Amino acid sequence: MLAVDVGKALDSVDEWLNSYITQPHEQLGRSGAVCPFVAPARRVDAVETTVRLVGPAASLPLLKEVIRCGLDEFEQFGRRASNPTLRSLLIVLPDLPPETFALLDEAHAQVKTESVERGLMIGQFHPNCDEPAARNPAFKVSRAPVPLVAVRAMAVHDILFLGERADWFAQYHRRFGERYRSRPAGIGPLLTTLYRKALTLHGPGGTPDDRRATG
Repeated sequence: MLAVDVGKALDSVDEWLNSYITQPHEQLGRSGAVCPFVAPARRVDAVETTVRLVGPAASLPLLKEVIRCGLDEFEQFGRRASNPTLRSLLIVLPDLPPETFALLDEAHAQVKTESVERGLMIGQFHPNCDEPAARNPAFKVSRAPVPLVAVRAMAVHDILFLGERADWFAQYHRRFGERYRSRPAGIGPLLTTLYRKALTLHGPGGTPDDRRATG
């Protein structure tokens, strides 16, 4: 049985949020904080943190279930920020053994489609995570001192992560396609370019045979 100091783990997560996630980084490929939403979310108390102890025999099915329960918990927790897009849930896994960190990556990959279908985004973080930054593939942006999973609502900038697959893009388009038609100037050239590229590739319904111009 692994001994774990939950308080110390939560302190490490808090320090990581303060010193890394809410700060700019020279390798990020853009200006601003690593995650520009965390600082404003914390100011309005819209970040919920929960701890899940998985034990030394962590398995892929267990980690998938932890993430799925996190999706349910995110949708159920009652806090409301002035901007709902700021709401997020951090599922901290302080006793996850290092040799199972790769299972957390796999669990994330296998549950991502389910989360996208629910209009939610998930991200895994741990000391060995190789997830690259969207604008700089050489930068491993998702390294954290304690393993955790973040859950938040899908946002317009998520075209950065959802344009590659037809089924993911269909969910994105259903939620944000009208914004590209009605307020394209407020979205930004990079996101607009990626959106149009995905629309051309997949069509709004997620299939290449259903392509309608956005105007």
